[in-house]
Amino acid sequence: MRCKVNIRKLSTAPIHYDYQYGLASMLYFRLAEANIKLANEIHSHQGFKFYTFSNLILEDRMPGKGGLNFTKCHFFISSPDPEFIRSFAEGLLLEPEFFLGKNKHTDLIIECVEILPQREFSDTCVFKTISPIYVKTMRKNDGKLVEIDLYPSDSKFYENLHTNLTARYREYYGHTVEHDFFDVLDVKDVKPKRVSIGNSFRRCSLMKMTLEASPELIGFAYDAGLGEKNAMGFGCVDVV
Repeated sequence: MRCKVNIRKLSTAPIHYDYQYGLASMLYFRLAEANIKLANEIHSHQGFKFYTFSNLILEDRMPGKGGLNFTKCHFFISSPDPEFIRSFAEGLLLEPEFFLGKNKHTDLIIECVEILPQREFSDTCVFKTISPIYVKTMRKNDGKLVEIDLYPSDSKFYENLHTNLTARYREYYGHTVEHDFFDVLDVKDVKPKRVSIGNSFRRCSLMKMTLEASPELIGFAYDAGLGEKNAMGFGCVDVV
């Protein structure tokens, strides 16, 4: 299930390019205002978190230095859990003003939240990322295992993408996908990104990909995101 959040910018100050962590924090607090029980369950849960959100999609980007200048934008929040989406929508509308800058003044206001109709999927889909996909692995370096961020140029990227998706599906539904097949047929328009999350940076990628998989997995990827750190705004995809 997915909702579209329409936003108007109130101040003239630009928004910093690294807004993703701030947007994730705002969303969590709005969820807590609407459904504290659900927010506490998500916060305390040690496994996967079953939601994702997109980057801000600017509707009238303006030239400027030092950040993003615009008057209107929107973003998407997505989850396989309808209660989660409804609680998010309620929380955002309860307190529609928020900021994403370092100065804690009101920068933005949510004008409306639209619940989108459910999509139906076949076994092939062309996705475009509307927030970057993050995938990592562990590899030896000087005899020690270290965490490595993966790009689509590495075959391990696709292996881990599949493993992560099926593991999250199994945890959410309590059973494995009935017909598990997964193949990325084509990848293009890859754009590497480096995103600041808290005190660290994540190397990730925007792209278009043609995915062949079971319709259940494709639908779950659309609702819950692809890759890791989805609740921090990674791996949100849309249909081309």
